[in-house]
Amino acid sequence: MARRSFSLAATLLLWALSSAALAGALEPYRAEGLELELKDLEGRSHRLADYRGKVVLVNFWASWCGPCITEIPSLRDLRARMAGRPFEVVAVNYMEGKPKVRRFMGMVDMPFRILLDRDGATFKTWGGQVLPTSFLVDPDGRVRYWVQGPIDWSSPEVVDTIDGLLREGVAPAPLNIGVRLWYLGFDGRSPNTKA
Repeated sequence: MARRSFSLAATLLLWALSSAALAGALEPYRAEGLELELKDLEGRSHRLADYRGKVVLVNFWASWCGPCITEIPSLRDLRARMAGRPFEVVAVNYMEGKPKVRRFMGMVDMPFRILLDRDGATFKTWGGQVLPTSFLVDPDGRVRYWVQGPIDWSSPEVVDTIDGLLREGVAPAPLNIGVRLWYLGFDGRSPNTKA
């Protein structure tokens, strides 16, 4: 009985610590002209501009980073929740080689685009200081939010923020020209004006 109580207490403590570990919050981030041009594991080059029209979550991580590993399940949950919408997770590995990243991906499911920041220059240019560091990029390619440290990407606050960015990226439907001509009248006056 004492052993079962200890096990339950240990489980609750671990749950509380992992919840606290994901207690980061998105903060507004205003920077112009941030670029990203990195290669994936197959050697193909990817640029931030390739994702125009989508909300992009750029997540800098490393396989040795405990907090990075802690937030991976919530990144997967967020990606699944956003399936079918113009949203992409781009996981940028910080200064590790292809073999190490491939080994890690063999143990941990990371169904995201994985890019390699081999020398850490992109991380530094983007203002990263700790891992993980993540950025939300709007459909126009502007970085709008960031967080240093792990966060629960599936939390309602985060999902609402991403939904807001997705709504901003939706252009209004063009007005049907026939409706517009009827409203203005064929002589260019509004039907509500008297001749």
